[in-house]
Amino acid sequence: MIADDIKLDLVNRTRLNGKTEVSRYFGNYAKASDWHLMPGLVEGRPAILVFDPTTPTATRPKYFVLLGWRADRVASIRDFRHASYVIEGAEYLV
Repeated sequence: MIADDIKLDLVNRTRLNGKTEVSRYFGNYAKASDWHLMPGLVEGRPAILVFDPTTPTATRPKYFVLLGWRADRVASIRDFRHASYVIEGAEYLV
């Protein structure tokens, strides 16, 4: 589902390029339990909205991950986990 030349920007942390490097990123999330993911839109773009699982009634996401698509593959990921302040001014839709 991801493009061979995928690009990942973990904002304020690191950038990874290519399927091999970006695959490590998915392993990191498998180890984390501080998120609840929901599909949505941010500023009209496809995104994953990340909510705090300890607050099931939360109406605002903690942060988001933007997804860029090319044909039927994910071509870019921009993860704001370490720059969660951007959610404050963002328009989003769950």
